[in-house]
Amino acid sequence: MSARIVVDEALCASTGLCESVAPELFEIADDGALLVLVPDLPADRVELARAAARTCPTRALSIR
Repeated sequence: MSARIVVDEALCASTGLCESVAPELFEIADDGALLVLVPDLPADRVELARAAARTCPTRALSIR
């Protein structure tokens, strides 16, 4: 199963919690923007992305 990371930029507060859980998938840029490094997830990264999404205090991340 593959999936895609979707960010609601209006909700994202750039706390960096997703990056701390999954630094291979997310990065907070110098300007504070969230960068999704692997938007189309291979099957072996879906659970990691879901774990990162669960840490988001503003619920800005979804995995579809």
